[in-house]
Amino acid sequence: MTNLHITHEWSSYDDARVEVGKTTARVGIFLDNYCLTKNEDIWSKTIRDQMHVSLYPLAMWFASSWWRLHYEVLPDSTRAAPSHDWRMSHEMAAANMGFVWPKIMFSADSDSVQIWAQSSQVNKEESARFLNGLDHAHSISKVQFTHEISSLIGHVLARLHEVGCKDSDLAAIWGFIREDLKNPVELRKRRIEAELGFDPENCPERLIVEAIALEEKIGASSFSELTGAYADSGENRLGAMQKLVDAVGLEGKPDDILDISIEETGRAPWEVAVSAARELRRNLGDANGALDSSTLRGLLGLSEAGLKSWIPRGRPRASVAGPDSDKAMKIIPRKTHPIAQRFELARFVGDYVRSKNKSPHSWLVSADLSTSRQKFQRAFAAELLCPINSLVGYLGGDFSETAVEDAADHFMVSEKTVDSLLVNNGYFPRSAPDSGMPYSLAS
Repeated sequence: MTNLHITHEWSSYDDARVEVGKTTARVGIFLDNYCLTKNEDIWSKTIRDQMHVSLYPLAMWFASSWWRLHYEVLPDSTRAAPSHDWRMSHEMAAANMGFVWPKIMFSADSDSVQIWAQSSQVNKEESARFLNGLDHAHSISKVQFTHEISSLIGHVLARLHEVGCKDSDLAAIWGFIREDLKNPVELRKRRIEAELGFDPENCPERLIVEAIALEEKIGASSFSELTGAYADSGENRLGAMQKLVDAVGLEGKPDDILDISIEETGRAPWEVAVSAARELRRNLGDANGALDSSTLRGLLGLSEAGLKSWIPRGRPRASVAGPDSDKAMKIIPRKTHPIAQRFELARFVGDYVRSKNKSPHSWLVSADLSTSRQKFQRAFAAELLCPINSLVGYLGGDFSETAVEDAADHFMVSEKTVDSLLVNNGYFPRSAPDSGMPYSLAS
């Protein structure tokens, strides 16, 4: 994982807002050695790694958004950009107070925090233009993120104390956060409020009670994933999640062959997923060919008749599966097209393998999110259904559109899956790079 570092050199001045003037500094934000604050000063025509801003608004933003930054995942941004409220708690530009901030965004992801960054638009008239962005999300361990942000807030509070400003809003908010961190009951409430998109103390007590009950049923990780999938359900988010979990499903009984040990340390989710899919293929005795639908269904103990007659209720935002009886599971798919359904079942298999290692009593959740759990599922499903070595062998050096179509038919996957595998493994060039952001940050 990447490490976040925020450096500062005090450069204060007199301002009507003492907290702002006395905490002005040259500030640098780095991911390892990569500088996210490298900027061109439009007026002096100079390029620096540090930005000249007040640390008080940044510390206030981190403190005010503390719980949501730590626990609220990025919603499904393929449908629409997140709400204004979500963006104010996750985009650094919301620190505001008249300063120009880099386009940096944070989002919780299990034990880590994802970070995105976008360089400034060339034609935007601002006093500083930030030059560096990221072409994809990077992960920071939540422990390291917490330490770095806590340190930043501590430095700002110490600076304010030195200049006689002891009773700032920042000091009050930080005091509340520290107290809640020491209290397991309050900590759980803050986490659930954040996962449901509420600021501290703004979530109705009734919803917290209902959320705790649902979380205890499906597992904390699965609860978090579902809150992201149903983020656009507004005030009815929890009700929609409960309705999905309570729905009638198909009965399945995962095969014991899925008891695969996986090692995640130091590896990206997709690398772990590919390794697990290959081990399962070896255990099946077929490491190369197209995986027939009967074998795929058998991994989850599902019947052909049941899947063919399955009709999901409405348009669910996720597919889920949970314990039904001894070793049996209730599986609630959302795909009906044969090709899409195969990929969905393969994702269920991947999530089952992952959950057996990380949280064996948690429900399975497959959704259109960018969390590490969903990335694992997609990479696992692609390699399980269409092993890259087998795909390349089948194509035999012919990467034409017709060959790709034939390969998709042969492996019974979508052409998009074939394209993605070839791109991710270096056989196809990536399209022209974009900002790397999951949604447009244009105001």
